[in-house]
Amino acid sequence: MFLNKLKRINSSHITTIFKGNFISKFVLVIGGLLLAKYYGSSEYGVFSIYLSITSIFGVLLSLAQEHLIVLEGNETDVNNNFSASSIICIGVMLVSFLLVFIPFNIPKHILLLGIFSGYLFLFTNNAKFLLAKKKLFKHISILTLIDSVVSFLFQVLFVFIKVEDGLVIGSLIGYAAAFIAAIYYSKKYFSAPDFNRYFENAKKRPELFKYSYPSTLINALGNNLMPILISLYFASSLLGEYSLAVKIMSVPLLLISSSIATVYYPKAAEINNSGANSSQELFAYTKKMSLLNFYIIFSFYVLINVVGIPILQLFFNKNWEHLGLFIFLMSFGYLTRSLINPIADILTILKRNNVALLFNIYLFLANIAAIFIGKEQGITYLVGIFSLFLFLGYGFLYFYIMLILKKNESN
Repeated sequence: MFLNKLKRINSSHITTIFKGNFISKFVLVIGGLLLAKYYGSSEYGVFSIYLSITSIFGVLLSLAQEHLIVLEGNETDVNNNFSASSIICIGVMLVSFLLVFIPFNIPKHILLLGIFSGYLFLFTNNAKFLLAKKKLFKHISILTLIDSVVSFLFQVLFVFIKVEDGLVIGSLIGYAAAFIAAIYYSKKYFSAPDFNRYFENAKKRPELFKYSYPSTLINALGNNLMPILISLYFASSLLGEYSLAVKIMSVPLLLISSSIATVYYPKAAEINNSGANSSQELFAYTKKMSLLNFYIIFSFYVLINVVGIPILQLFFNKNWEHLGLFIFLMSFGYLTRSLINPIADILTILKRNNVALLFNIYLFLANIAAIFIGKEQGITYLVGIFSLFLFLGYGFLYFYIMLILKKNESN
């Protein structure tokens, strides 16, 4: 039913991306559950630290360059911004490798692989925005599919040949395969980078570097710091249970929200720049997309809690005894998050990046508050309190965004 509705909203663009995302995330969920069972909760905990580092550095290395690709109207500048950013990110990555000399409670090879994977991920992500700008949505779908399928196949292989850190190495290979495919699909848009032109374009959008980039980076910390913090105070098996619960709850967001967001951002920017009646149309479009996402995610979460948890309890053994409870607790925070995920870039379009920055500072502090309470009261309190912070924060942010859009519509 909802596929037909998606088609009516934006032709075939969302459904094209959705198909790739659906297969990709289906492989990640079903395959991830099988892999978690065979690798065990402790190794899955190490894997979650690697994924957190990858996600954080995928943003840290980017320097908000995806916005310079999407928001630029001139095709030559779009291609130049993409080409120049690819080179700049490599330099930032090499500097980031120096972090290995700072004493962290993280294995050095996991840190290095996480940083390198962060670069592979962000390049592929920038390529997706470039391809969306060119309306090549089928290529975006294929890139998403390559990453998950290749990762899963190698992770399965490493179970049988007993490769140490098989989950990490398999994921790295998947990122690398998607990276190579991204180069292939975007090769015709590469040009010899004109860095002077790139920096001139960047100067036209100071709000991206003053608010958007710090905001996105703090958001990445807020969304990915918890596994690293949990590893400091709790057993890796508990970290593995928490991380698998978050992965299960994130799948509907990644499956539905990312499909909608990839189409929403360029379309919303186009509406905002269209002139007459743009405010009214932007409010209606944003409301439609966010509520569509919310209704679908709500249905998924009800299904997961009513049917999914009992099945998971039968599938896993006692080493995963907290999994069902963690899923239930995280449902509340992730439900209101589903209102924001597909439309998060509206704050950039409206040049309200300062609001995003303040919210992401709140999200970062929510991690710290939850871990301080949880280390004294136990991990169940940690997960429950963190989910409550998410529920309140994302809910407030959504109503604020809609209030601003409604106010603009009335003016």
